Amino acid sequence: MFLNKTVLLTALALFVTSGCVSIDTESQQTQITNLQGELVESQKTNQKTQDELAAASKALKASQDKITELDALLVKAKKVKVQKPKTETVAVVDKEKIVQFDDKTVLGRIEWVYISAAKSSYKGRIDTGAATSSLNAVDIERFERDGKKWVRFSLNHDKGGDSQRIEAKIERIAKISQSSKPGVTDDRPVVKLQVRIGETVHLTEFTLTDRQHMEYPVLIGRTFMRDVILVDVSQEYIHPKYQKKAKK
Repeated sequence: MFLNKTVLLTALALFVTSGCVSIDTESQQTQITNLQGELVESQKTNQKTQDELAAASKALKASQDKITELDALLVKAKKVKVQKPKTETVAVVDKEKIVQFDDKTVLGRIEWVYISAAKSSYKGRIDTGAATSSLNAVDIERFERDGKKWVRFSLNHDKGGDSQRIEAKIERIAKISQSSKPGVTDDRPVVKLQVRIGETVHLTEFTLTDRQHMEYPVLIGRTFMRDVILVDVSQEYIHPKYQKKAKK
């Protein structure tokens, strides 16, 4: 790596000896030549080592500068305040109520049902599982008119509220099996009444039964909906309560 002091001293001694003593043998000349070669190689190695040290020192200086720069950036980053993103207020828009699909009227699972004979609107459940509609009828009285069987009953909207007395011709008698009494059936009169939901008006059959224990006084079945009605069970009161226009 560095100059070999022993080699240098030996070379000097040989030169001195060769200068003082006139010995010119072939072996001595060979030895001197070898020593001179070793001296040159040692000088080359020493220069290479110095170059490598200089390069390493330069790389170390660059690394230290980079570390200093990163430290400065870290200190600066700690001083910067992190701003929380502003919370935007998003307006929630109610789903648009679809009242018509192709040529069919769309009903929600609950709608206002206007019964022409009572001249009033009632909350009605739209039930695709029921074949015939039913109506909350109490104080039912059967009688004859012009040889036809009729029925008179009270239709009540709310418990304790005013009831409407309605008369209608009996279309047929429905035999309804009682779930609580197997084998026992109830004879319930079926009448036709004109009802309106939104712009849809139908003359439809209703089974008269006491629905005071039910949440809704009116149940609309499939006979009302046949071919012209679709039901969207995710919606309620798609159509507004019908208001009869006053005659001018």
